[in-house]
Amino acid sequence: MTNQDLLNKELRNFYALNKQINKYFNGSEIDFLPESVQLGLMDYLGIVCESEEITGAILEKSAVNPTNTIDSIVSEITENLNQIIKQDLDDQVKAAGYRMSVNRLISYHLANFENLKFVGNEKNDISDLISVTERLRSVKKKIIG
Repeated sequence: MTNQDLLNKELRNFYALNKQINKYFNGSEIDFLPESVQLGLMDYLGIVCESEEITGAILEKSAVNPTNTIDSIVSEITENLNQIIKQDLDDQVKAAGYRMSVNRLISYHLANFENLKFVGNEKNDISDLISVTERLRSVKKKIIG
């Protein structure tokens, strides 16, 4: 396996996780959250959509098929978010649990950004993705506090 193969594998996984996160949050019931957190999640979804688009373009340019990869960690976290929503809890408790799970999701997302930075370089056209990292850190603070 070459460094480029490793980068392509990371890009496919990154594309998949963005696609899954996008699918989960589109239409997700979050009205129990404070308005500021809802707005933060909207900002997060914007970053997710942008990352998915950029990653898709990089994969296409490199003639790499993103395949139907599913990120099991994202699946587990979004399933946990679904369970929190369905529980009959006080909105404040529900919101706290939800925000903690979103914190895990964003932290995992950031780890994947860092992996791309680690394995990539300027020649790989990933600089647009790396520039999104600081915005994601800012959104995380907005959601988590």
